[in-house]
Amino acid sequence: MSAFDKVLFVFPETRYPSGQPPLGIASLSAVMRREGDAEPFLCDMSFMKKPFEEYRRMLSSIRPDLVSITVLTPQLDAAMKAVATAREVLPDACVILGGPHATVLPEETLERSGADLVYAGEGELGFARILSGEDPASIPGSCLRRNGSILRVPGLLLVDDLDTLPLPDRSIFDMEKYFRSWYSMDRVDPSLRGTSVMATRGCSFGCTFCQPTLSEIFGRKLRKRSPEMVVNELESLRSSFGMTAFMFEDSTFILDKQWVHRICDLMISAGLGLRWCCNVRADLLDHDLLAHMKEAGLAKINMGVESASQRVLDDIYNKGITVEGVRRALSLARGMGIAVQGYFMLGAPGETIEEMRETVRFASSERFDDALFDITTPFPHTELWNRTRHLVRKDYADFDCFHSCVYELEGIRPGAVEKLKKLAFWRFYLHPSRIIRTLSTVLGPRRLWRTLLKVRRV
Repeated sequence: MSAFDKVLFVFPETRYPSGQPPLGIASLSAVMRREGDAEPFLCDMSFMKKPFEEYRRMLSSIRPDLVSITVLTPQLDAAMKAVATAREVLPDACVILGGPHATVLPEETLERSGADLVYAGEGELGFARILSGEDPASIPGSCLRRNGSILRVPGLLLVDDLDTLPLPDRSIFDMEKYFRSWYSMDRVDPSLRGTSVMATRGCSFGCTFCQPTLSEIFGRKLRKRSPEMVVNELESLRSSFGMTAFMFEDSTFILDKQWVHRICDLMISAGLGLRWCCNVRADLLDHDLLAHMKEAGLAKINMGVESASQRVLDDIYNKGITVEGVRRALSLARGMGIAVQGYFMLGAPGETIEEMRETVRFASSERFDDALFDITTPFPHTELWNRTRHLVRKDYADFDCFHSCVYELEGIRPGAVEKLKKLAFWRFYLHPSRIIRTLSTVLGPRRLWRTLLKVRRV
């Protein structure tokens, strides 16, 4: 029996909609449906023209007694506004904040927001206990006010066996809007109808722009769903939504190669006929693995390159790869007919303007099919943040890795990194070797909409 009757989940993405639904909310909704009798609702601001007007209307009409708001650092201002609006419309409702930003800065998030509770870490186990009516002061990961002061309950509640979780409840989303906006494989085939899938939690690598934040959310150990459960979800998505493609969003999907081979075996034997992509590390790729994944439908890989400067990779990002290793992996994949997207970052403290330009040259001249250029941004509690926060000139509520450099960089004039980032995008996609493919990807109403979503981030 739930202590709450109606729960309104809020995803305050008001700037950069994408085709990737917030699967954390979907997992919490699935747990709700399995564990109790509370009714879940969702205010997904991703595609709303007037998000806070619609949110206010939903609060008034649904009248939830629990409002659960997801907080990512770039969405911080919108999340704070969502708390204030809930307080105004439904002053007696319980307001909870969770997500990456809430996890790494729980006390500050509680003070800044005025929420009743901030929950840090993986949400499913703690959320089930909150719904049951248990006192949050006894639930690890909770941060709340008690007796006039802030109480932070130590510990993380991690799901040891991910197979015990129900499949994410995607029925809570308007999946058609997400399918229309999904461009992860547009360079392969813009007609694909795709979405995101997560098969693991955790990361054992130590890149300074992610860690130790990822470990504070998911722990250091890589936990994997069984291959059987992964393929069950793919079959369910194909039958329920007509999905024809997907992306494994896991940052270290290919770390356990035996596990990946088993997933591929099951996908082949099930005859799914799906095309897919995944994130990879250059140092983990080999021919046999790629060949097996391609047989199972792999059409594209996304590779975290970050920089073409070995010094930046080693000294600033602690990436653990080499530029030559990236070239080898790129050549291997392209030689097998697999498309490759590169992830790149510009503007780290200590990175010279020439090193940034070399990264742009490298990205545009090598045989990448797609590229994403971000401005290096030190999200709270990452090692990069700890090392360089004295150079940060903006409040993290204003962090925007697509458009704004948050650093005061020695020897680099303000605006230079932002200008170079825009130049990188256009230089890459208008390169003579790609311009025809770029134009073919853009043409058509549906393709143009997706391109506009991409360009919004430039």
